[in-house]
Amino acid sequence: MLSVLPVRQQLSSGEFIAGSQVYLRAFRAEDLTERYLGWLNDPEATRYMESGIFPSTMRDLESFYQRIAVSRSDVLMAVIDKGSGEHIGNMKLGPIQWVHRSAIFGIMIGEKRFRGRGVGREATRLMVEYGFDRLNLNRIDLGVFAEHEAGVRCYQKLGFKVEGRLRQDLFQDGEYKDRLWMGLLRSDYVGRQMAKLK
Repeated sequence: MLSVLPVRQQLSSGEFIAGSQVYLRAFRAEDLTERYLGWLNDPEATRYMESGIFPSTMRDLESFYQRIAVSRSDVLMAVIDKGSGEHIGNMKLGPIQWVHRSAIFGIMIGEKRFRGRGVGREATRLMVEYGFDRLNLNRIDLGVFAEHEAGVRCYQKLGFKVEGRLRQDLFQDGEYKDRLWMGLLRSDYVGRQMAKLK
């Protein structure tokens, strides 16, 4: 199941959770780069995100990091390509509702050449495993543009189910668009893991 690395390995490489293509590690202050800022200001990278509506500045990034760094209800991870060690995106669980054991998931693969290669799916799987296996969450939710068919398929392959459609909830390119609300329950996740073992 979850591949959390031994402490000795974590200290040397920064890896926290490893897959075959990517690993996740804590997001750090040195990740606040012009390249990351470029992702947030790239209409293609933010096409199916709520960020990118207003231009982002380095000050915006620094404020965001300072808020997240001390948050007890958000977990932000950097997505790192195993082959190159390159920071290629970020993912977040939060806000986490500790009483209800739920969190909202978000992801951004900022580096264009890594999109469409299964990297996002693997990173999402790693974060979901972390949420259920280490944080003891009961459910993970996400919102996705209904027209983002590749994203919807990716989430469905990982076990997320469409739980609702918010009509005309998002505004983009001069028109209102629907948002799908998707959720994954711990019981469904455990059931899928058990089925893989059979």
